[in-house]
Amino acid sequence: MFLLYHLLTLVLAFFVVPFFALYSLCTNSKRRGLWHHFGLVPSTPDSSPQKTLWLFALSLGEVTAAAPVLNILHQERPDLRLIISVTTDSGYDGARQKIPFADQIFFHPLDCLPFNLIALNRIRPDCFVVTDTGFWPGLLDLLTCRKIPSLLFNGRISERSRRRYQRLEILSRPLFNRFRVLCMQSRHGSEALNALGIDPTRLKVIGDPKFDALVEVPETERLNILADLQIDEKNPVWVAGSTHRGEEKIILNVYEKLKKNFDDLVLILAPRRLERLYELESLLNSRNISFSKRTELFQTSSNQVILLDTMGELGALYSIADAAFVGNSLFPPGGGHSLMEPLVQGIPVVYGPHVENFRQVAEELKENELAFSVDNKDEMETVMASLLEDSTRRNEFAGRASAWIKSHQGASRRMADIILENLKD
Repeated sequence: MFLLYHLLTLVLAFFVVPFFALYSLCTNSKRRGLWHHFGLVPSTPDSSPQKTLWLFALSLGEVTAAAPVLNILHQERPDLRLIISVTTDSGYDGARQKIPFADQIFFHPLDCLPFNLIALNRIRPDCFVVTDTGFWPGLLDLLTCRKIPSLLFNGRISERSRRRYQRLEILSRPLFNRFRVLCMQSRHGSEALNALGIDPTRLKVIGDPKFDALVEVPETERLNILADLQIDEKNPVWVAGSTHRGEEKIILNVYEKLKKNFDDLVLILAPRRLERLYELESLLNSRNISFSKRTELFQTSSNQVILLDTMGELGALYSIADAAFVGNSLFPPGGGHSLMEPLVQGIPVVYGPHVENFRQVAEELKENELAFSVDNKDEMETVMASLLEDSTRRNEFAGRASAWIKSHQGASRRMADIILENLKD
């Protein structure tokens, strides 16, 4: 199977280079680090005795999860050369910000035989780590042929992915068996791979490293955020984060109903993708809802609905909320986004029924009454009203949330130990 894949990508490479380059130049997409995609990545010195770890993190979320692990490795093995590859601009910028000690950060090569060979010859890794779901068959096979250990970090398998892997078992089984160790977030993921026939000795459940990256916003910073947004500390605040198309209509319906009992309620609406801002501005205007964009607060006094039009602020903004809703969860296929970001700030979390990517975490939070699932706008209104009315329970809730998060930390330490063990070869 892999031989056929390599032959196919060898042929495709001759077409990929001109078309990919032309597309990049015409659309300005992928222009940054263009030649990296063809394997022309920064090279490591030929004579260096240093061990080299190559970590592949698809985008910003994967970079965030990997950062605590790499920080441990850098502190304990400052001689270790750390190479990071990403596929998106946000991942690249995030890696430069969160992993400033990395020796090289570049865009990951396309999975074609010649590009992979060029990259491997320039990097010469001693260990390769993939985060989450960045499975590139060609590269994994070449690493196996060269006896370079490949490790899966923060592995997770949704129910939808499990069914797909089962249908393509003849392809997925040899792919996963190319990994020396598969470090899974949960027992569910490990059992799913075991059912596919993956060697159980390769499977380890280590937890989710994103818990190790969670940081509570200090009280002084929280008060500064309120002042910066021109929000009175007495005002109840609802942050609706990482919303997707269709969810904002429901949120605004609920907001308008809640305003009857909470006339000073502030809604911060944070779409997942900033390119949808014009769409949301039109929606708000069509409903005659007065709003301010985050970057234009100084131009208006109407701050009861704030449309977040900046990147990287949402995590901190959860700290000023009395309740939060996390999007990409109300409509199928959904998948959800991180429920831990508001939780670490001691904020109760509301989410929809479609959280496949965070199912186990969502169920645990629901069982512990730290998060609340809603199926429609009526349920959302009921739950949100209950949370806003009971703001006196915030300290008690924050304490339980903190204890739950601490009980799930430690995955980064476990992963760092596994990497160090495989670097001994």
